[in-house]
Amino acid sequence: MQRIFLTGLIAAALLVPCAASAEIVPAFGVTIQSCIVNSNGGGLTNGVNIVYYNTHQSPATEVDFLVRYRGHRYVLIDRGTFTQNAQINHNLANTLVGRSWQGPNAKLCTVQRVYLANGKVLQ
Repeated sequence: MQRIFLTGLIAAALLVPCAASAEIVPAFGVTIQSCIVNSNGGGLTNGVNIVYYNTHQSPATEVDFLVRYRGHRYVLIDRGTFTQNAQINHNLANTLVGRSWQGPNAKLCTVQRVYLANGKVLQ
């Protein structure tokens, strides 16, 4: 009985850190390295810091991210010229601003749509 309890306790300890981090899902030729919900220092959110790479030969001109935080879905849009394999590190504050901050980890962070300079749209 004690062995079963100890095994369960170890399993729970190993699973807790995994549950706390965001599920980061690369999609449409964009690899996300990190996705952190920003705090304004006063208990409210201030957008999301996303570090990512475009793996396409054609530069991306817009990358739309879907972020789930505290049971809500947010779409954060990043526009610019993002060349192949260049690291992009942007603080996106076009949504998820002014909500109650509950820590830096989103439930989900994934790419929803990518616009490429060659005219292709991936979604």
